[in-house]
Amino acid sequence: MGIIRTALLTGIYGVTGSVASVGAGMAYLAAGTTLIDLTKNDPMFKTKTYAKYNPKGNPALQDVVIKRVPLRKIRPELRDDEEALTLEFCRGVWSRWGFWVQSRLQERYDKPPGTDDNLWRTSELALAKYETGLRFSNHFEVVNNEGNEIAVRCGASPLEAGLRNSDGLVFLSAKIDKEAQQAEFRLKSALFSSAAPFVAGAEHSIPPTGTFLHRWYVRILVQSAVGNVKS
Repeated sequence: MGIIRTALLTGIYGVTGSVASVGAGMAYLAAGTTLIDLTKNDPMFKTKTYAKYNPKGNPALQDVVIKRVPLRKIRPELRDDEEALTLEFCRGVWSRWGFWVQSRLQERYDKPPGTDDNLWRTSELALAKYETGLRFSNHFEVVNNEGNEIAVRCGASPLEAGLRNSDGLVFLSAKIDKEAQQAEFRLKSALFSSAAPFVAGAEHSIPPTGTFLHRWYVRILVQSAVGNVKS
């Protein structure tokens, strides 16, 4: 939680350029991105990936951040290729200023034996293809890549392959709307305990502070990422 808190505050400073402007930074993020709770009918919950990593259907903190950008502002080579646009959006999420602080802190404080196959630097993440099996920062693993949607497992070390007390999934995608002349970027996330016993009617176990940090951090990641697809 301390790593995410530090990354969040640094990200907001990065948006505004000053500690005194944290409120302005949050207002800017809120105006530039849309965050809504996911309903149980969302296609994410019907995927094999979600069923595999949350097999008990335990309750999750589940939301999506949406960012729309006019096509004229997108790099020309990406305007007709959703798979290429999704990949560059994914690269932007993990390689730009929004994730830079967390990547450095994970490398410094959370690099145990057995993680030599991980990517650690944002310069590496900027070039990665995000194929299934890619691990990075001892906290993330690509568990599915369908071209126009990339799923990343989070919440704990990829070394912990089974069910976890702290678990989660991030789904990244980009859509091109020719009629509206815009690109729509989505970061869906679900945080849950896959190891906990299922209790009917229970709510997710993320504490209020964790929920607050998560919901601003995912906005930062999306706002930062779109800089990677703009011309």
